[in-house]
Amino acid sequence: MNELKLEAALKHADVELKEYLGEGAWHRAWKVSKDANELVLRIPKEVAYGKPVPFDEEALRAEYGGTELYYQAVNKAVPGAAPAFYNFHVAQELSYTLESFGGQQIDLHTMTEETAFQTGKKIGEICWKTEEIPHGLDGFGYLAWSRDQGLHGSNSGDATAALREESEEHLADYQALCNALPQFKDKTASEALRLAAELRNERFTTPLIANQDASPENILMNGDGVCLIDPYPLLYYPRGMAGNFVNLYETFFVALADTERYRKHRFSACAGKLKMVAKGFIAGYSAGDAQIVSEVRGEQLLQLLETAFSHYQLLSEELTEEATIRYGSKEEIEDRLTFLCEELKSLAAFEIDGLLCSAARKFI
Repeated sequence: MNELKLEAALKHADVELKEYLGEGAWHRAWKVSKDANELVLRIPKEVAYGKPVPFDEEALRAEYGGTELYYQAVNKAVPGAAPAFYNFHVAQELSYTLESFGGQQIDLHTMTEETAFQTGKKIGEICWKTEEIPHGLDGFGYLAWSRDQGLHGSNSGDATAALREESEEHLADYQALCNALPQFKDKTASEALRLAAELRNERFTTPLIANQDASPENILMNGDGVCLIDPYPLLYYPRGMAGNFVNLYETFFVALADTERYRKHRFSACAGKLKMVAKGFIAGYSAGDAQIVSEVRGEQLLQLLETAFSHYQLLSEELTEEATIRYGSKEEIEDRLTFLCEELKSLAAFEIDGLLCSAARKFI
């Protein structure tokens, strides 16, 4: 860590250092104080995933501006569910963010399964209500920033057509997997994926603000409430990000538990708690609406497919240091691909009836 940058950030933000909190993939964090208020200072790392991180003003302003927008939306939807104060500074010589201290990181290893379920339910409710808050931005997809446009979606044009094209790519990816790895061929999986793609094409209308990164390290407990931090916001089909959340907690985190990226979290030891978080999330997000549950589960199936397909692609290329940190060696990736194949077929078999019911509703 560049101590000079820390000193410069403390001085520029006019805050007092309290303690070091730790680091994520891209930032290091410290608890600081100002006027008796507890805050968190984050400074970008100079090296991430084994590579130097060059200064990129547009990327940082998109990331930090998107975080600010997401926090504002969350707090309008559920007051206190995101840091109330957020500020950032971006410059070649010094960049940092400053936000309210949101509470203590959840500990899946010590919480009960009931607490895990209730935590997931609160997160689901927050995500659902946040989608109702207008974001006011042009475009769709991941957020971008420019001096001319300010913060905006990185894609322009017809979002509905783009989602349909993405759906076709999902089905093409499944066919590519089946052609290369015959164990992926499964009649039920094929039908379930087709139904999931059709369902999203029918239900999508407008890109809404959602969060792609809701890992346990970004979920805090503040009293009885949940506080979401360090999001990766985008303007997208919101059910897709709900399905992403469920895929992460039911499959992805445990599947990649032994990688360098996730090893410290020991996800294999709390697999049951992760599944309860996912179960609670669906309950909170859907509020008992079977149609929404089917939409989320369909998106979960497509997310699981893409998890498998990305692993397959890694086997045909030279692994970078970042890929090795994230996914492990080729032998580990190949072993995991077998696991993901079985998970895909199992989930498809479990969800096919719900997807068929959703398909039948449009004719009623």
